[in-house]
Parts: sequence; structure tokens; C-alpha cells
Amino acid sequence: MGIRYRRLSPLLAALLLATLALGTQGTKKPIDHDVYDTWRSIRGSELSRDGKWLVYAEAPQEGDGVLLIKSVSGDTVHKIDRGTAPRFTHDSRFVLTTIVPPKAEVDQAKKEKKKPAEMPKNALGIFNLATGELTRIERLKSLRVPSEDSGWIAYQVEPEAAKPEPKEPEKSEKPQKKKDHPVGSELIVRNVASGTETKFADVGDSVFSKDGKTLLYAVSTKTGEGDGLFAMNLEDGAKTTVADGMANYRQLTWHDDSQTLAFVTDRDDYKADPARYALYVWKRGSQPKRLAAEGSAGLPEGWILQTRGSLSFSDSGKRVFFPVAPKPEPEKKEDAPAADEKVVVDIWNWRDPELQPMQLLRAAAERNRTYTAMADLETGKLVQLETEDLPNVTVGGKGDGAWALGTSNLPYRQLTSWDTTYVDVVLVNVSDGSRRRILEQLDGQATLSPECRFVSWFDQATLAYYAMDVATGKIVVLSAGIPYAVHDEEHDTPDRPNAYGNAGWLKGDQGTLIYDAFDLWLCDPTGVAAPRCVTEGFGRRWNLRLRVVSLDRDRGPLDPKASLLLNAFNADTKAAGFYRDSLAGTDSPQKLVMEDRRFGNPSKAEDADVLLFTQETFRDFPDLWVSNGNFEHRKRMSDVNPQQAEYAWGDAELVQYTSIDGVPLQGILVKPADFDPGKKYPMLVYFYERLSDGLHRYYAPSPSSGASVNPSFYASRGYLVLMPDIPYKVGYPGESALHAILPAVQSVASRGYVDTAHMALCGHSWGGYQTAFLITRTNLFRCAIGGAVVSNMTSAYGGIRWGSGMVRQFQYEKTQSRIGGSLWERPLQYLENSPIFWADKVETPLLLIHNDADGAVPWYQGIEYFTALRRLGKPVWMLNYNGEDHGLGKRQNRKDWSIRMQQFFDFYLKDAAPPVWLVDGVPAVNKGKDLGLGLIEKKGGG
Repeated sequence: MGIRYRRLSPLLAALLLATLALGTQGTKKPIDHDVYDTWRSIRGSELSRDGKWLVYAEAPQEGDGVLLIKSVSGDTVHKIDRGTAPRFTHDSRFVLTTIVPPKAEVDQAKKEKKKPAEMPKNALGIFNLATGELTRIERLKSLRVPSEDSGWIAYQVEPEAAKPEPKEPEKSEKPQKKKDHPVGSELIVRNVASGTETKFADVGDSVFSKDGKTLLYAVSTKTGEGDGLFAMNLEDGAKTTVADGMANYRQLTWHDDSQTLAFVTDRDDYKADPARYALYVWKRGSQPKRLAAEGSAGLPEGWILQTRGSLSFSDSGKRVFFPVAPKPEPEKKEDAPAADEKVVVDIWNWRDPELQPMQLLRAAAERNRTYTAMADLETGKLVQLETEDLPNVTVGGKGDGAWALGTSNLPYRQLTSWDTTYVDVVLVNVSDGSRRRILEQLDGQATLSPECRFVSWFDQATLAYYAMDVATGKIVVLSAGIPYAVHDEEHDTPDRPNAYGNAGWLKGDQGTLIYDAFDLWLCDPTGVAAPRCVTEGFGRRWNLRLRVVSLDRDRGPLDPKASLLLNAFNADTKAAGFYRDSLAGTDSPQKLVMEDRRFGNPSKAEDADVLLFTQETFRDFPDLWVSNGNFEHRKRMSDVNPQQAEYAWGDAELVQYTSIDGVPLQGILVKPADFDPGKKYPMLVYFYERLSDGLHRYYAPSPSSGASVNPSFYASRGYLVLMPDIPYKVGYPGESALHAILPAVQSVASRGYVDTAHMALCGHSWGGYQTAFLITRTNLFRCAIGGAVVSNMTSAYGGIRWGSGMVRQFQYEKTQSRIGGSLWERPLQYLENSPIFWADKVETPLLLIHNDADGAVPWYQGIEYFTALRRLGKPVWMLNYNGEDHGLGKRQNRKDWSIRMQQFFDFYLKDAAPPVWLVDGVPAVNKGKDLGLGLIEKKGGG
């Protein structure tokens, strides 16, 4: 006789599951699926320039958030419901924020299918920190705030109702406005302190000066009368006409130091179809000067200026960079065939540099590609920098350098299907556009030094840093004198390892800073001086990974006399903190703080010695804290999730073990709340690659997007969660996982509190593959869940990653799948590592999730494994959330899946009642009507 069941309603099922969890967790509540929306996150945190105020938003996972403005030194707190994207004014007197409408109103409007103009609109909030007064401006459409405002902002509002289409002007001898020439809308400029406003009609584009005292704006009227470009001094109201006449005036770009405006306009050619644009610059007190247009000397023949892309100035304002592209071919006016007669075909050609799927995904970007040209404002000379054969060029010296660096991957595009990304590197003389190729097929990235004296790069083929003197061509191996590796020594994929990185250049190109695994080295690009360990070997001596922290948003080259703030991380203990050191001298770094927790990157008040940062542990949400520049006098500024105190919460600890291959490894073990070593607990084993550095990561309860375990949720419900590290041998990814995971499980099980008859595996994507493989090699686990699994490496090898259009060959030969060769070079390893060829060995019940719009792993991989196991009579289920990608995006689907994960684990690991979908399934005729989430009570057995 088999087990008999009685169906329970979903509500009663939920109550039974909650009771099951409460039985193991004492008096505090277990986390359940209905708590997700009570957990909040922090968004948009910022200190005022004077360091006296902090603003941030508390946002639920779904629902309405709140903006909080707090005094850093006092207890004053202001709240603005639904405030988002906050920023302080430059004088630290006001907070500007967008106030979004209530979610319930938006949802209701969507349900009623209201037109866009009828949907609830955002508002602008202006909060006065001195008075506590909030000013609201409704129906906000756009907002402009100068980077260093002097009290002025500009905004536009949505019209109350859709305006009627403008009537065609009566025909006259005057040129008529084109139908595709957009009419501007009202721009309102407001003095934040006084509240006075000035309105400008029909504004199409506008830009502030950096200090906010000058507004430059383009006018586009219905008739064209009054069209023009103007500059307004907001302090005295003086208005200057920059240019006038019926035309489009676009891409307004202002340079403060030189008081120069750059813009493009079709005024000179407005009557033509299509009109051609020209580049102009204007300086105060002078007439606008035309710099470039179609046919200008220095531009390629047949190339025209583009309104897509953007204009930019060099740092000094002496150069303007602008986008150009080949003139498109005129469209043929042939009779188009009817839709049902039109041939639509993709032609795959073996000579194509990129596969058709990739070409199709990039077709729009390629059609709209632009190429940067330069105008020298002192000489008027134009230089075409980027071209079709050198599409990426960066000018050194913040745009003022004599040299630019160009890169091209065009000769190597086919290789990206199975190898890696290579580039040729070219030096470009900015004065005349002449070129010198300096590197071919570089597996790495090259950059110019700040003064353009050197080109530096890390070559992944030789695992070394290099510098080339631009003037002489002399090449120096920068890292040759560093006695330790400067590349990732734990790298375990078949491609070449990355560098540990660098911290930038010193002023005057005096040197560049390179990392080894622990320390920081100052290297001489001339090769005269040997590399010097700036951190005095302190990091290696104390097993600390030291890295430079930048508190300056616009940090340039480092001052050789400046002190360095260093982030510190202990790879053995996972403790973290900050040290201070100097580029000069021989003193060891000085500890500021080092604790068993995780710190977020700090930011600094611009005009005060106040730092803002987060700190977290497995139990402590990453709330906001402030301190002085040495992390002294720390003060907690937020308490975003006080409700956590009501719930049972686990603890995380580091575990040590040795793989079957003899490699010492670490992992994370999360223990249930109120852990009792005398009890036996079910255990979930979740893995990906190496996770142990996340020991102090906080996991907020949230619905899962795939087959990944939320350790806070499951520890709250009486589970152990083990997350072991996995190193890999090329060619043996499945075996590597087996050799790392089994010893980790055995090590923890030997402690006596693991219910070894009730353990499960779980992983998504790469973790899903490993799950599918492991259950072909061991029956140690009671059940398993795998998400987006690759089950057949032979069929997946030639599959397409539809999200990028790339064939998956590169993944197996060079990256994560780690086979290290092609299918015909290593056929046996593809077979050996493919779970589908060992499906007959599986005895572990398996739940799969694989969605039909997965752009990373073809969902046929899940189908192959499911149908194989089904044919063999193995217990297997597969969920496909229609239209979802590699991970679930829709919140209702994420919640549904999270409930099913818990039901599956509780049934197999806690002997809970099974859900209907697990026992009976849900027939297609009931799709959308019955989710099958109700539980079936056991009636008896035999």
C-alpha cells in the first residue's frame, strides 16, 4: 500500500508550515513569505557638503518608501513620503527630491488602462532645512540642477491635458517649419531660496553653467518665429542672443572656465531635405563661429555631423569633440511587397566576423554608430580621430593631450566565439590624426598616463605590466622587479588570469601603483628605479589584502606627498577594515579600524571631515554610519529594519576543510536561530564557486529569482545552510565540485548535529550544472534543486546565448565551464562532464526551474535532463515561468517559486505534507486557474 493523502487548502497549508517552523525556533517567529515587503533597503544616501545633514530613502521591496533627512550631530529627523533621488543644494540649505505617486494609485490607473497623460505624475519636492518647510511642484517632467548651483534650478511640468496638434501655418513666402521639427515646452527657472520663478516659453534644450548663474537655452516655437539660442544671466536678467532664425539648436554644451558654448544647428541648411547640421562655438562678447560641417577640411568625404551622440570639451576648453558618421544612402522608393509576400531571412555566412544572432542584436547600435572628431578652437583645425577601422579612440590628458590611444578588435571578432577578446592598440597623434600601431592582438587593456608620456598595459599572455615611452618607443617591464605575482593566483579557468589591478598614476607621470595579492607597489615607468613596496610588505605579513580607497569623485593623479586610505581584508578570517598609509616614507600602514564585519565603500562630505559608510554582518543589516576621517566616534544613522528583532535569525561561521585533492578550503556554515548542538538539523548545501569571502554578508529575506538559497530564510526555519568553496581543475569541472563539496559536507556532519538522512543540494546556473552532475555521482542527498542547468555539454557547446547572440563555445573552451578545448579535441571530457549521459545513475529527487526565455542557458538543456530522468522513471519536476529569463523578474513569479522551493525542501527534509503540484501536478487545462500550492495531508501508509 502506498501513502494516502488528503488535500488541504493553501491557507491551512501555510499555517501548517509556519507551525512546523515554530516547533524548532523557540518564541521568535520564523521568517515566512509574507514578510518580504516589510524588509527595506537604503537608496540614494548622501551627505551635505558641510557634513551636517544626511539624506537617504528607505524603500520596501514593493510599495511606497520614505525619504529621511537627519542631522548628523543631533536628533532632528524629517520625513518625506515617497521621496526618491535626493540631492542637497550646493549651499547645504535645501534638499531636492522627486516625489513619486502612491503605488496603489499607479496600480489602479494601470488596471483602468489610463492613457499616459492621465497616469499619476511625479512631483518635485524642495525641502528647507532651516524651516522644515516642504514645497511641492506637481506634475514634474524634468529637472536640471547645476553641479555647483548658486540657488537656481530649472524644471518642466507635464501639461494638464494633451494639447491639440498645432495647425499648419498659412502658406507664405517665408520658410515653413518642418513637421518633424519638435516644438519646445515651458521651462521654469526657480530661485530655490526666494521661490521666485521665471518662465521661458517653447524651450527645446537648455544647459546651466556650472555655478548656475547662466542659463543657455534653445527656443523652438510653433511657427518658427522666435526660434533661436539665448544666454540669460540669472542674477541681473540680462539676455543675450547667441543665434536666431528658424532651426534646430541641439547638444548645448557649456565650458565654464573658457565661458564657451558649443552646439550644433541646421540653420544654414534648414530648407534642405534632409538638412545638414553644423558645429558652432560661441564665447561671451563675440559672434558664434562655425567650426565644422559636411565637406569641412579634416572630415572624411561624405561624412556628416550627427545629432545623436554628444559634444564635449577638453579640460582646458581648447578642444571640442563631436560625433560624425558616413552619410546614409538615400532610401529607395520602390514598391514594397505585401507583408505576406515579403522575404524575411537571416543568412549565416562562415566568413561573417560575428554570428547572425549577435549582428541582429547589435544592428540598431551599428546603424546609429558615430565616430569622434576633434575641433581645435585655437587653430580651427579639424581632425578625425575615430574611423571605421579604428572605432574606439580616447584622448589623453583629459582631452588636452598630444596623444590619443585607439583600440580595435575588428581583426579578432570571430575569435570571441571560442577564445577571448583581443585588440590592436594604436597611438594617434591628435594634432594631425597620424597613427602608430604599438600592440597587436593584446589580451588585456592599455591606457595612457595622465601626461601622455607613457602607455601602460597588463599582458595576460606574459602575466606582466608594461610601460612604453611614447617619445622613444622604449618598453619597460614595470612589474619585473616585484618578487610576487601580480595576477590572480587562484585563477582556475582555461583562459589567462586577470591582474590584481592598479591604483593609478602619480602626478607628473612619476610612477604608477600596482597591486600584488596583498600590497601596493610604486613602479618607475622609465625603468631606472626598482619597484618599491609602498605598504612595506605589511599586507603580506599580516595576510591583509590592501587596496586604495578614493574619497574624491573626480580623483586625478595621486599626489606623491598625500596619504592613502586603504581598504583591508583578511582572506583567512574575513575580517575587514581600513588603514592609512603614505606614498612617501617607510612607515607601515596604521590601522584605523579592523573588525569581524563587512564595510561598504565610504564617501566623504566635500567640505567637512565626515565619512559615510555601511557596516554589516550576517545578523546586522548594512545600516548607515558616520564617523570622522579616521573612523573614530562612529554613529549609527539608520535603523531600517527594526522588525528583524521579532524573527528567529541564524548565525554564520567559517568552516575549514580539505578537498579530496588535498587543497585546504573554507566555507560558510549558517546555523539556525537558538542553535542546540545536541539536536539534529536538516542541511541545505548551496554553492557556486567561492563564497566564503561573503561570511559577513547580510541576506535580507526576499523571494528568490532562481534556485539560490536565502540562508536567512532557511536558518530561521530550522535549517543548516552550508556554502563551501570550490577550486577547479581544467577539464574536470564536475569532478572538482564533487571533490570539494563532499568533504565539506562530511566535515560538518562529523560534528554530530547534522541529520545526514535529510540533506539537500541546491544551485542556479553554474551551481545548477554542478547540482545536476553531483546527483549522478552520489546518493548522499535526499533531494536537490537545480536552476538553469546545463545537462548536455555536447549540445550546449554549439548553442546560442540569446541574450548576447554569442555561441557558447567560448564558455567551454576558455571560461566557466572549464573544459579547456573544443568538442572535437576533448570529446570524452564533454561526455564525462555531462549529467545527461549518467542520468541512469540518479536516485535523488530533482526539482528543476528553467524558463523558456532564458538568454544565457538554452532552456532545452532543462528539457533534455527532465525528459531523460522521466523516461528512466526518476522523480523529477521542472517549472517554466513563461517569458522569464535566466532569473525570474516578475515579483509574483519569484514569490510563487520561493514557496515551491520551501514546500519541496520541507517535504523531503522535514517530512512535511507535500503540495498538490508535487504529487498530482497541474494539468494544462487548469493552467492559470489552479497553482497547486495546497498541501495534501498524509492519511496513512503501507
